[in-house]
Amino acid sequence: MGEHKYTGPIAGIFQKMADWIGKDVYYVNFLILMFFTLFEVAAVFFEVIPGTDIVITRGAVWGVLIVVGIIKGYGIAAFFMHLKGDPFIYTRTALFPVLFVALMLWGIGLSNPAGIDQLPAWCTPNWDYSYVTE
Repeated sequence: MGEHKYTGPIAGIFQKMADWIGKDVYYVNFLILMFFTLFEVAAVFFEVIPGTDIVITRGAVWGVLIVVGIIKGYGIAAFFMHLKGDPFIYTRTALFPVLFVALMLWGIGLSNPAGIDQLPAWCTPNWDYSYVTE
């Protein structure tokens, strides 16, 4: 699977890292995705930046999740979906569902005044019969 040599500003960095550690670009992409997953988990898990008194606000969490999501989306689409180097129409076709995700974000989260703090009843799981609450 590592028969391609990637060029370009971002993919070229991935390729140089892959050549440096002696693995293919998919392995490097996996490592980078795991690295950024740590940032996602930390942004949601911690209430303050560890070792400081700096409070992590909801806006900062949203910012981290959106930026990391874009970075991870590129890594997945470019390398795992093999869209890097393909004609642009394939990329547009693969990104078409993003329109529906944006509509759901607007419809559920941003147009509902309590959308950020409370989910609608039809979207909330029933925890009454869960082993977690016992």
